[in-house]
Amino acid sequence: MITIEPINADQQQQVIRRVGELLQHCAQRLDHDFKPIECRFDLRGRSSGMYVIKNRQRYLRFNPFIFAKYFEDSLATTVPHEVAHYVADILFGFRHIRPHGEEWRDIMRLLGAEPRVTGNYDLTGLPVRQQRRFDYRCACMTHSLTTVRHNRIRRGQSEYVCRKCGEHLRRESTSLA
Repeated sequence: MITIEPINADQQQQVIRRVGELLQHCAQRLDHDFKPIECRFDLRGRSSGMYVIKNRQRYLRFNPFIFAKYFEDSLATTVPHEVAHYVADILFGFRHIRPHGEEWRDIMRLLGAEPRVTGNYDLTGLPVRQQRRFDYRCACMTHSLTTVRHNRIRRGQSEYVCRKCGEHLRRESTSLA
């Protein structure tokens, strides 16, 4: 099996330059100053990019393996996608809009990108982290929760509710055979 190597430092600089160009374009078209945003190339798994707000710090994370396999497409789609999240957050506040709502879609169009939510990439040869799933029930269906959500429930940090019936999710009993 062929293993894909992550993008190199020169390609990372191309991504960072593209982020800067897109922010400058938004600044000119929207008459608003956007601070430069840090770019990290540490994302793993199936996502090619992510906009993060953590401890009052904003940054973009990119998957260096997906970028290596689909570099040109990632520059054209993933980078504007994440920059649009940042710009929408600065202009409207992330808590006041839907992540892929009309504001975000308008910014994507302003950047000349198709406002698609997810990419459809063949991840063969890429290191992909697979999360274990846990079955939870409500009154109307079974839900498949990730390890992160399962552990939050176990620690008493979170409760999850079905969007259809409004009932709290409970762990499906597992039989030991």
